[in-house]
Amino acid sequence: MHHAFQLYAHLTWHTWERRGCLDQTAVEEFSVALGNATAVTGIRVLESAVLCDHVHILVSFRPDSVLSDFVRLVKSGTAYRANVRIPGAVRWGRGFYAASVSKSHLRRVAGYIQEQHRHHADRIPKQMRGSANPGRQPGVYQYKGGLSPG
Repeated sequence: MHHAFQLYAHLTWHTWERRGCLDQTAVEEFSVALGNATAVTGIRVLESAVLCDHVHILVSFRPDSVLSDFVRLVKSGTAYRANVRIPGAVRWGRGFYAASVSKSHLRRVAGYIQEQHRHHADRIPKQMRGSANPGRQPGVYQYKGGLSPG
């Protein structure tokens, strides 16, 4: 059976109403959710950048992969983990954008993603902000699980 494939995509999505709700803590939660989503779906992340109001990800995927499942796992995992710490901290906009990338353009797209923080210096996620709920301490509730397939 033949197992070689060269399928690549540039994925991006934004927060609800492009609000800058992603801080450094949410970026950490995003990284955990991204790791969970790659483990579940088998989609490989080649490059990623998280800004306070949107993300960019360059992925390699198998022909039988479902990109929308991958995105759903990343978005829901990030929101769940961030919102357990601070209720209402992260809310994503609907959907996502995906563009196929040819192998000959991988370096250019990866470079574009690597430059996001320089290109959008005003949108670099800030250090963790205070609790949205006065009197509630962030981190009181600890996330106990990972995303499981199915």
